[in-house]
Amino acid sequence: MLKHDSVFYYIKQKYLKSLRKLATLNFLLLILIIFSIFTVFISAENIHNNILNNDKLSMVLINGYTETGEFEYDTNLILNLPHVKNLTYDYEIPLIYSSEKEEVEFLDCLPLNETTREAISFDEQVDDNALVLPEHFKNQTLIISDMNHKPVKTTNYYYEGSGTYFLKDQCYLAQPLYNKMLATINSSNYSGVKSLIVNLEKTEYIYDFVKSFHEMFNEDEVYVYYQSEGLENLVQNSKVSFHLLLFFQLSLLIVIVIVYKNSLNSLIKLINRDLLSLYLNGMSSKEITSQFYKTIESGNKKVYIFSYGTVILFAILLSKVLNNEILMIITVGLLLLLSLFILLNKLFVKYVISRLLAKELSNENIVSQLRN
Repeated sequence: MLKHDSVFYYIKQKYLKSLRKLATLNFLLLILIIFSIFTVFISAENIHNNILNNDKLSMVLINGYTETGEFEYDTNLILNLPHVKNLTYDYEIPLIYSSEKEEVEFLDCLPLNETTREAISFDEQVDDNALVLPEHFKNQTLIISDMNHKPVKTTNYYYEGSGTYFLKDQCYLAQPLYNKMLATINSSNYSGVKSLIVNLEKTEYIYDFVKSFHEMFNEDEVYVYYQSEGLENLVQNSKVSFHLLLFFQLSLLIVIVIVYKNSLNSLIKLINRDLLSLYLNGMSSKEITSQFYKTIESGNKKVYIFSYGTVILFAILLSKVLNNEILMIITVGLLLLLSLFILLNKLFVKYVISRLLAKELSNENIVSQLRN
């Protein structure tokens, strides 16, 4: 009676070079899948968060003038334009401040509301006397007064950074304090106009909004500011770039799968006579398939170990540029993903072997081989 393990050990040694080539292809297949998904994920995250869905890029500042002075916008019309999320239309209130670092200077303050909170990514709850400042004001003792040089009592809060583009170093007042300060300005001490800040759902909608806005209002002079100005092609093409990347990665994956399947088929063709000999000497096609799968998987065990090692090595390299929390999420995610694809890989290899050997060990093929 044939000792199946010893027979397939002989086959393994005889075709060791071909088996190693197959294992190498399997390793490349697994690593390519993992890092293709990682690349697509990072690219999608970058495009969507830093371009298409960046709150700081999706805002527009508008100042308008006519021959008679300031232009009054109908905010209801603007809110009804497509993709407008919210807006604020208010005067910038000047406040006077002094500190131990600086002499008398001015702060320009807008009301703290839904729109301005999104502009500075500020979610903290504040009291009625809140003054929200850029973080570079931290650890300074400020003396605040209004335009009539009367002291203003404030509770100071701080937001990260110093604002972006047209909101650089902007300060914000809680609505009750803003209303109080608004009553202190008049034509004798203030000559500014209202600032219209429109918050859109996504950056990509800015360009259509600006076009629609110009068509809706016909003021003599209008100044429209937005941080993504001049980046229209980048924003519009970012989706196309992502889809092209996805298509390329999928195409590459399909090619590797086809190459692996063809290599497995070539190996089976190569050892066809050995397999037929086993079959004719009493080993069932089911047992041949099982033993051949075990032979392939014995080589793949090293592939799986090397794959885990590659992911861990990649995580170590990433540790130099990422903080521990993000690194842990990425590492665990990649290891779980790799485990899933190893399981799918096992099922795929078993399926391909079963299909190919069923054909090779069919009665028609055996008769054909014996005739030759």
